[in-house]
Amino acid sequence: TEDSVYTAEIAGSAYKFYIDQLRDTIYNVDSLPVRTDTAHVICNVNAKNGGVIVLVYKNSAGEDSLVYYSDTDSINFGKKPKFRVYSNDGTLYRDYGVDVRVAKEVPDSINWHDCGDNEDFMHLTAMKAVAVGGRLIMFGRSGTETVVYTRTRPKAENAWEEKTRGLDASAWDNVAVKDGYVYTLSGGELLRTDDGASWTAVKCNPATPDTLIGAGKSKLYGYKDQQFMSSTDGVNWETDGMIGDADMRPSQYLSMTSLPLGTDKTAERVILTGIRKAYDGDDVDGIDEHAEDSVAMVWSKIEESKDGSEPHSWICYDEKNGMQLPRLSDLSVVSYNGVLLALGGRGLGESTATAFSHFYVSEDNGLTWQKNDMYYLPKGFDNEGNDVFTMTVDDDNYIWIICGGTGKTWRGRLNRLGWADKGTASGE
Repeated sequence: TEDSVYTAEIAGSAYKFYIDQLRDTIYNVDSLPVRTDTAHVICNVNAKNGGVIVLVYKNSAGEDSLVYYSDTDSINFGKKPKFRVYSNDGTLYRDYGVDVRVAKEVPDSINWHDCGDNEDFMHLTAMKAVAVGGRLIMFGRSGTETVVYTRTRPKAENAWEEKTRGLDASAWDNVAVKDGYVYTLSGGELLRTDDGASWTAVKCNPATPDTLIGAGKSKLYGYKDQQFMSSTDGVNWETDGMIGDADMRPSQYLSMTSLPLGTDKTAERVILTGIRKAYDGDDVDGIDEHAEDSVAMVWSKIEESKDGSEPHSWICYDEKNGMQLPRLSDLSVVSYNGVLLALGGRGLGESTATAFSHFYVSEDNGLTWQKNDMYYLPKGFDNEGNDVFTMTVDDDNYIWIICGGTGKTWRGRLNRLGWADKGTASGE
């Protein structure tokens, strides 16, 4: 029944300190772990050319009090001491303020915020949200049409506004973001917007894709006549190569993510996830065309932009490794903190997965998916037995979860991804 206190020593050598000679300060860019005791610090301090070092504290009268530095005595950095360095002859000195920075938050913990409810969302039968130009744009299927809502991202209160009606019922699952525009397919036309309200038709050459599956950093992607297609501008489309059975391509709950290659930061790995179609429209109790499936479909392609690069083909991940992504209703996948996060409703077909049980995390570009305790849902998260939801990530590293069952919107991010990079005097 009593609290226990645990302590651990920190290796200060793991935290680089910088000397700013213009501002006479010494500081660490990477903060020490949260709750570090800076009142009892042992440190080694050396002066160039053998200068004499003393500590300068302010006494109760506000006057400087000098104490010789010792590498065996602890220093209370909470009192904001200065290091004074004397020249060898003792005639000159220079003071350096010391700022030992300590994190105020646990770095790898997610703070979730309830951003309010929207009753309209409770009547939608499918959703997909994207972030672009400082706002969220959310597509929701309502009967035989898709409705578009937007909100300004930083607002914590519920601030969704209906912007567009009349897109066809499948437009919500044909959405991509590239170069500040959101694209969708409706009525056989490729449309784009930068605000969710005003739409412009894009004339495609040689033909408009049948399905818009997403975008990476450099291209838009779609399907046409059982083939993958790609376009750098949305106008000119070409056929992509494909290795694998075309019947294994996902056709419902499509998500496309992009990660830089570890060996070449100018290249990207584009990853497509989704399921083979389970049902049409609102008929969730209809015949599942692929009831034998227990896992989602994952495809990948490498895009290189350097001169002389050869085109790569799409490849189906068909390895039976026991850690594949389950086939989930309303599956949504995002790229976050260098990994892939997947979340979805109940398991479909042969999948026995529980709805919204946890994030599925892939650290190997979608090959394997496992639970990782660093990524967790908001406390008390509940979609009231409804599978309808969507998830996206904005430029401020917030994960947004929008629920159809409760109409609730959540946002959260890893604390360290919100910390300002104070940099160094040299701009490193």
